[in-house]
Amino acid sequence: MKNIFISILLFIIISTVSYSQTDPCSIIYKNGSGIPKTRLYGIHENLLLVSDTGSYKLVNTDRIARIRFDNGKYWKTGAAYGAGIGFVSGFLVYQIWGKKKIKFLPKDATLGVLGVFTIPCAVIGGLIGMAFKNIDDYELAKLNSFVKAKEIKFIMKDHAQYK
Repeated sequence: MKNIFISILLFIIISTVSYSQTDPCSIIYKNGSGIPKTRLYGIHENLLLVSDTGSYKLVNTDRIARIRFDNGKYWKTGAAYGAGIGFVSGFLVYQIWGKKKIKFLPKDATLGVLGVFTIPCAVIGGLIGMAFKNIDDYELAKLNSFVKAKEIKFIMKDHAQYK
């Protein structure tokens, strides 16, 4: 009996931690003001619990026009695409011209594909990816309060800090 109680208590603690808060976001009200860099904690009917610089606030969902998550930049995705393109192009160069003596290529194909093509293309792709921001912007101004509350619940699940 004691083990079952401990298991249920542990399950409740783990499940509440997994959806306890979201990543930092900005809430913009219909009048243009808002709360920057806040976290969404929970919602009940049309009241949203948020944290703002260490204090908690209740926000009426009828006032919310937009929720915006700034997820950083696409440098990881750019580096991955660049590495893939560099690997394939290096592999093709060594397959097509590898037996001919090209002066700038190393004789070892593995070193050549990785050192001359894959790594530099990954760096270039990462630098290109840093030029683009990854922003999730949710427009909620035209929704009624019931639908808006449901949409905010889905947003909180999508952007939960501990997935």
